[in-house]
Amino acid sequence: MMTRKYPLLTKEEQEELRRMRKEANISIPKIAEYMHTYPSKIQQLESGKKGVDPDFLEKVKKRYQLLIKYKDI
Repeated sequence: MMTRKYPLLTKEEQEELRRMRKEANISIPKIAEYMHTYPSKIQQLESGKKGVDPDFLEKVKKRYQLLIKYKDI
């Protein structure tokens, strides 16, 4: 039996990530480009289909927070 290296996000965490991305007004392909990853990885995070490294998750959230904070400048 295979065990997951990283935990899946809860429904609440998935929704928070999706909400933050939409509030930052950024597309999945664009955030993937910023994070040097594939759009499918971001989609899998938001849909809970793949576990996530906690460090990567924090980096994504920090990027969203910066985009939200400075979107009107």
